[in-house]
Amino acid sequence: MPKTIYITTPSYNCVATIDRTIQSVVTQAGDFFIRYHVQDAGSDDGTLDRLAWWQRQLASKGFAKHCRGIEFSFASAPDDGMYDGLCKGFAAMRIPMDGFMSWINGDDFFVQGAFAFIDAVAMQFTQQQVSWVGGATTIFRENMPLAQFDNPIVRDAMCTEICEGKHWNFLQQEGAFFRNWLWRSIKPEDTIAPMRLAGDWNMGRLFAAKASLVQTKMALASFRITQGQLSASQRESYQAEIDALISEADRRAGSEALALPDANLVRWTFKINYGSGQLTVVEEGRNGMMQHNPTELFEEEDAKRFKPASDTDQDVIVYTGVMPEPAVALEDGISFENGILAFDRDWQFPAITEQQAFHQIRDTGSVPEGVTYVAYPWAHLIDKIQTKSSDANVHLAQFQAFCDRIPMDTTLVTVCQHIKMKEFLDLFEQAGIAHVFWSHATHEDVAMNGAGGLDIRPFPLFPVQIPEVGEQIDIAARPYLFSFVGAKSNQYYLTDARSHILDLLRDHPKGLIIGRDDWHYNKVVYEHQIRPGGRNGNADDLVNKSNSEQFRMSLAQSVFSLCPSGSGPNSIRLWESLGAGAIPVVMADTYAPPGDPALWQAAAVFCEETSEAIAALPARLEKLAADPEQLRGMQRAAAQIWLLYGPQSFVYDVQKRMLELGQGPQSGEPELAPAHGGPDVDQRSGTALRDLLVARLRLQPQLSQRDALSLLRICASNALIEGAALLPRLRDDATPLGQMLTLAQEMLPDSHPTLSHYRAVMAHVASAPALTDLSAPAVAKGQGPKICFLGRHANRTPLSYPAFQATAQGRITVVDDPVGADVIMTGFNLDLQENAERFEQIAKDSPDTRIMVISEEPLWDANWSGGFSDTARVAKCGDAQLPYTFLNHSNSNIYTFDRIPYFLLTSDDLLTRYSTLIARNLKLTPQDLLSRWRTAAIPAAFVAEKREGDKYALAFPEQEVWGLSSYRSEVAAKTDLPGVYIEGKGWHSEARRQDLPDWHLDKLTKLDGRVRVLSSYENTHQQHYISEKIFDAFIVGGVPTYYASPTHAIHRLVPGSCIINSFGLTSDQAAAQIRDFDPDLATAEAWLDTARQLRARFADTQAICAERLRIVDVILTAVSGL
Repeated sequence: MPKTIYITTPSYNCVATIDRTIQSVVTQAGDFFIRYHVQDAGSDDGTLDRLAWWQRQLASKGFAKHCRGIEFSFASAPDDGMYDGLCKGFAAMRIPMDGFMSWINGDDFFVQGAFAFIDAVAMQFTQQQVSWVGGATTIFRENMPLAQFDNPIVRDAMCTEICEGKHWNFLQQEGAFFRNWLWRSIKPEDTIAPMRLAGDWNMGRLFAAKASLVQTKMALASFRITQGQLSASQRESYQAEIDALISEADRRAGSEALALPDANLVRWTFKINYGSGQLTVVEEGRNGMMQHNPTELFEEEDAKRFKPASDTDQDVIVYTGVMPEPAVALEDGISFENGILAFDRDWQFPAITEQQAFHQIRDTGSVPEGVTYVAYPWAHLIDKIQTKSSDANVHLAQFQAFCDRIPMDTTLVTVCQHIKMKEFLDLFEQAGIAHVFWSHATHEDVAMNGAGGLDIRPFPLFPVQIPEVGEQIDIAARPYLFSFVGAKSNQYYLTDARSHILDLLRDHPKGLIIGRDDWHYNKVVYEHQIRPGGRNGNADDLVNKSNSEQFRMSLAQSVFSLCPSGSGPNSIRLWESLGAGAIPVVMADTYAPPGDPALWQAAAVFCEETSEAIAALPARLEKLAADPEQLRGMQRAAAQIWLLYGPQSFVYDVQKRMLELGQGPQSGEPELAPAHGGPDVDQRSGTALRDLLVARLRLQPQLSQRDALSLLRICASNALIEGAALLPRLRDDATPLGQMLTLAQEMLPDSHPTLSHYRAVMAHVASAPALTDLSAPAVAKGQGPKICFLGRHANRTPLSYPAFQATAQGRITVVDDPVGADVIMTGFNLDLQENAERFEQIAKDSPDTRIMVISEEPLWDANWSGGFSDTARVAKCGDAQLPYTFLNHSNSNIYTFDRIPYFLLTSDDLLTRYSTLIARNLKLTPQDLLSRWRTAAIPAAFVAEKREGDKYALAFPEQEVWGLSSYRSEVAAKTDLPGVYIEGKGWHSEARRQDLPDWHLDKLTKLDGRVRVLSSYENTHQQHYISEKIFDAFIVGGVPTYYASPTHAIHRLVPGSCIINSFGLTSDQAAAQIRDFDPDLATAEAWLDTARQLRARFADTQAICAERLRIVDVILTAVSGL
């Protein structure tokens, strides 16, 4: 990974020279980052203006950088001298212990190539080998070069503390680089900061006691002689400072010792291989320097006493640099394929939610046009930033380069698993992401519904440890009523719930409570991944395997698993509990799980995080456990959540949202008023969230930039909703809200996009006309016919579904009051009879109102609608003869589909369910599938209400309409195979599956991966009528049965090679067909090929939009003809 060079400049009133110094730093070229901080002492000559100018230049994209990246900062405050400022400058940067650092004064400059050389040293040598580097002495007078020479500094001269310019040459500080461990080892706050003139000398002598200086004969930086320099004008004071630490006599003695015959003067220096750039540290003999130096140092008679030894002719190799592996280019980690922009590196593990989300979406290949899924290791990036890791700048630069590749003309969606995501919203803003699926979303986030500028939605965590099926015990026989094996509470956790569990439940006889000092993945995450350089070694060795295994088995043996919040409201434990068949006890008050809340209520126990609630928990659980059937019901509901959000399909909600977004303004999830199918969002919720945020911010010691961004986004959104009436509150500095907004604006630069957006919104709202009442329908009044849905079955007609209303936006107006409607629609003729009095009154009061019954159910049409051919009908409602139009599968083209049958088009959720859950089976080989069929626990499954009698067997051969309800019940009863599964009202109970939170999901969960043949018979044979049933077979992995004539549209979707078609057979023959069914490899191959095509078909947004638009067109054409 690229290194970072850390530079500081202590400055004071150097406006005439500071530009050149800064330029020498920021124009260095090479494969490294630069962290540069200028510590000013309170200049008043314009230096600060130049520093601010450079800050703006370096922050702009227009500045040509020749390295990986530059982070520049400056601060100005009085100090106690240059060396005090120097220490403050280094302290202002987070420098790793092995990082190379240097300083350059405000009138000196680095030589081009200096940083590239130091970067090579850092890459080729360890800190034990080389930690201190110096270059050739280079001197300028003003702007003209004066001298450049190799200045050998022997090790013993440094150790005897004589490099003060008299007894040995100075070590030029300009161009000296050292690692932070060396700097910290000399306690610079005590040894360097108090110095006024001789800090360079003192640093060198202290360094020499701990590390060897390695010199290069090349210049790395230049000292510049300028008018009025302290180093020239205060030479005596410089010497006095040295004398105060080491006397002249001691230094003289040290010099004499170097000239004795047994002295061996050496220095370390670099040699460079011309061809490869490989560095070698060699030891050079330098005794010869004393052969001519003594006469300069001592009296002539004394000099005769010194006869230093001669140098050897051969240099000794000390260290040979190890050439680094070629760096992986950033572009090698970025890919853009099939609508996914991915940075496929640095994924956090074993918490692998983000990576697995990327892999699942990539494998399904169903990102619609107009949408881009952004796969990025957010958790790793955020951890690097929030822990102030020394290589955070490296990751930020990579992120910036990644952002430059993001397409601008698309809607961006991503998944983030990090608990502190909301503290780093600026990252998502920088990337232009509008939709984030977050594993730690709260009820507050869901209520905001994008009001803060970012659409945040709940997302699961990927379960890491799941007991094998064979390890799981029947829930009623598990030895532990409840268990918790996990880390104790600490300062990073949201609440004290874990402490309450350990204190109050540890000794309960039916519980297993074990508190750990830390998470069993703590080392592998925080030491192996987040710490710079920590990825060396085997990550698996850092997992506490004993604790991990104990935790995994505790789930398999527990009826209930306690799932308290940790550092975030969500926990991997919750999802691992679901996979282990343990009923989760959710102890996270703020957590908003993904999916249907009713399903969660049926599947889990929710417990407040208070000590009182936790103390009372065992009694609650014992009461539940006393009813084994209730336990199994909860376990079945949990299995449904697992089917949608378990490891094979946990991107379900992401796929759904992308499907909606891919349809553009005709999305299947319209923003309609609550009374017309839209979300019930209280306008006051935005105000409440705004006030909640302000209240929280007032408790903080200072406003962070991230909080400022959140406040500005929310207030801008509120202003667009509430209009100009809100502006006085936002501008009132006497209120906490106004004060916080003022602070938020002051802390951001004028060019910041969020601040610019906020100000633009304020200007727009101030000049815009008053807003209309938000309770009105989203479709503007007067656009198209006014339609009212009336009757018990009004929700079973095409235009009543939000998906079709969205497609019809701008072409219809949905109204509540039938008196003002142009058209009243319902889905069943029976609704006219049930509401006869009301329709009679409508006929009298609004004779021009037209009535339409648009039926989606052929069973109703054939059995109870008086035929299905005639479109013009009359219904007797009291004394009124009510004319109405009747449209259905047989007498209209509404349901004559091209690629996708009508039933699936009624909901994006349904389309997503099929495309996502079918995709799981595409990983199977034909051999795997065939083996599963031959060993299936359920040879045949029938899930439908038991219906008997001729009324369910009406036949209309001319129209190819046959009632199949009694037929399929007979087939079920006659398929007498061991293990056959039959469920539905009338078979074993009178319970309606439709009363379950999700009856369809209940069916899929019970049969998933366990069935060979799945009955998919419709209740009626009609060539264009295809419900969900046959497609369920491709979710659960079974072969479907069907009853389809040669003209039936199902043949365009599912070929005969992977279907059991009993058309023309009696119920006895059909049952025998199922009993004798023996699939082969060709059947499995055809089944998988069909599943692949169905998955792609149900994720095709263009086809979805086209089909919905066709249906709307046909209906509105019929309306216009009334």
